[in-house]
Amino acid sequence: MWGDHLGATRADSRVHRVEVRSLAGVTLVELLVAACVSTLALAGAWAWLWSAGVTAGDTAARAQAATVAAFAVRSIANDLGLATALSCPPAGMSPDSALCVEHRHAASAAVETVLVAWDPARRVLWRKAPGTYLADHVERFTVEYFRADGRLLGPVDFTEAGWPQTVARVSVTVSVTVDGRTALASRAVTLIGGAT
Repeated sequence: MWGDHLGATRADSRVHRVEVRSLAGVTLVELLVAACVSTLALAGAWAWLWSAGVTAGDTAARAQAATVAAFAVRSIANDLGLATALSCPPAGMSPDSALCVEHRHAASAAVETVLVAWDPARRVLWRKAPGTYLADHVERFTVEYFRADGRLLGPVDFTEAGWPQTVARVSVTVSVTVDGRTALASRAVTLIGGAT
């Protein structure tokens, strides 16, 4: 009897241990494996979110640069469309990085001089310099003047008196960089009407 009792006790304790283990939940090894898997999943998610954030920032910077450059050339093209005459930029400003036009909004109105100039130190493109800025973050601003025969005017031509009256077309290019992303915009405007 005594032997039967001991044998039954061992079997009962094994059954009891199995029941306790199944009721206790997870073991330490299972918990460590789950923690490692969770850590790997979170690391992958973090890397994905980080790259998505960087991509979104790059896209936003590129879009801002493109918007700034497009606005600047559109504004300059509008000024050229309203121009009644081109004039020489003030002394000390090169015609290939400054544009000077005259507007007359009504026959009896006074002539308004509009100067568009680039300040490379500040990286700002000014209109009625230094009154209002058209664009910031400007890396490059160039103005090209063409005669009616299509010939590009150069520094030698700018020394001749009356060179602005020989211009038939003006091309402007603006390069803008925002957070390392660069956008370039350019526009050519054929001068018609009073701007000769």
